[in-house]
Amino acid sequence: MGTGDRISDADISGPVVDRRTTMKLLGVAGMTSLAGCSGGGGGGGGGGGTTEGGGTTDVPSNNQRGGRLKAGWFTGSIDVLDPPFISVGQYFQVAANVFSGLVTLKKDLTIRGDLAKDWQVSDGGKKFTFNLRKGVKFHNGTEFTADDVKYTINRTISEETPAASKLESLKAVDSGGVVVKDDHTVELTFKEPMAPALVYLTRGPGRAATIVNKEAIEKMGAKKYKVTPVGTGPFQVKQHKVGSGITLEAFDDYFEKDSEGNVLPYLDGIDIKPIPEPATLVNALRSGDIDFANLVPLENVKKVESASSVSKLEAPGINWYGFAMNQRRKPFDSKKARIGIAKSIDNQAFVDAAYFGNALPDTGPINKATNWVWRDDKPKDQKYDPEKGKKLIEEAGAKGASFHILTTKSSLRGAKAMRQQLNKAGFNVSIEQVTSSTYWERYEKGNYDTTISGSVGDPDPDQSLWNFYRKPDDGGVWNWINYSDDKTHNLLAKQRKALDRNQRKKVLQQLEDHLIAEVPHAYLMHQNDIAAKRSSVKGFTHIPFMRNFHSTWVEK
Repeated sequence: MGTGDRISDADISGPVVDRRTTMKLLGVAGMTSLAGCSGGGGGGGGGGGTTEGGGTTDVPSNNQRGGRLKAGWFTGSIDVLDPPFISVGQYFQVAANVFSGLVTLKKDLTIRGDLAKDWQVSDGGKKFTFNLRKGVKFHNGTEFTADDVKYTINRTISEETPAASKLESLKAVDSGGVVVKDDHTVELTFKEPMAPALVYLTRGPGRAATIVNKEAIEKMGAKKYKVTPVGTGPFQVKQHKVGSGITLEAFDDYFEKDSEGNVLPYLDGIDIKPIPEPATLVNALRSGDIDFANLVPLENVKKVESASSVSKLEAPGINWYGFAMNQRRKPFDSKKARIGIAKSIDNQAFVDAAYFGNALPDTGPINKATNWVWRDDKPKDQKYDPEKGKKLIEEAGAKGASFHILTTKSSLRGAKAMRQQLNKAGFNVSIEQVTSSTYWERYEKGNYDTTISGSVGDPDPDQSLWNFYRKPDDGGVWNWINYSDDKTHNLLAKQRKALDRNQRKKVLQQLEDHLIAEVPHAYLMHQNDIAAKRSSVKGFTHIPFMRNFHSTWVEK
């Protein structure tokens, strides 16, 4: 880092990290895009109230508090709510209302305590000592202590969860990585300086220190805990019928308060209903049967925009989507065939047909919202060139190959648009539509030919690439295409250690260049994040991907 970019231990010690330093941390972690596009807070602050310095906004009057939020989730089911096991973005949008992290990002992009009230950084950025809140309770009544932090981190790592990769540079838990000093003091020590550690310890998607409850896990069993977990967040799971709905109730002993000293949350509860049919979801919003839609089906965006008493919420997409080709199966084990397929796909036409134009076509995985590393002039290896694509496919012996696209009902339009283009390129493509649960079970086990998938809700390039492209048996927990490449594997490790932003930028762009040439996915686009609410819903702040309701209320 240059002299002006250096971050000292004092800079990142608690209880507050100022905005200037936070922006440096976000830059190191690849998350500076949040500063210009979030429009609100991600953690405990949010909108609708000041929670320990998160920014002053209106709070509801006494007679406006209470009531229930009726929310529709654009999915067939919400299968998992246990944080480290979540690999589906929409699931974590629910779980973030049930759990807390050590620290959190506020509306003004400062890092503030969540379960940690203060912390000190020492040993050149390797050691983080957290002073925890006292009197915090889990939903089952047990008291939160430092032992829960150690248990959570050890469980995340030992059970090889998708979130474990965020803690790879932590020392072994029982060899000084996590040390419980007393009930309300815990020490985390990394193998090397880790300035972005605080960012990765926030409550949010893909983070590794979202605190779980050992007693509840042991009492109810891991299988049940994944469906009805116990946390310390503003809402507790009262009932969860997978595929039917989730009932969240306000947790009376939640520790946060608003700017006037009122306890949060304001709502009595939230009733979440999975609604996989686009028209049904939007009609329910327009009629008032639901107050909030976590995602707006893209074919219905114009209906939402024109509806009375309904507001569209839009933020840049911190994601990437691609055409996933299972390299365990032919012809996708051939790089030449994969390049030919990529060149046969017109990304703009795909976005127009499948997403009604609500996405940015791209031939690489790094999104434009991550503006510090984004480039308009990416390599042309996957650029649309149907004649070249046809030649490569013939040379690979893949001409006329038959395969299916695995999809769910909510993604059917994209599958149809892809089938149309690939059949035009000379393939014999069919669509296999299954339920959401079956889809994820088959995708994770490699029981498919192709599908359209990608990274959701990851503002840091590391988050959106590491789990997908590390070797399947060495960190690639979401590497369900079975892609194994030494150069990719090593570049992913190298960019993590590059604390100088310009150095990391060069490594990440080198990595993206290599991925574009290797075609583990035929990259397609970055989808805009669009939600919607009725005008009666107040205090909700929309940031990309997140759906936090702790400071939301429904006007009566």
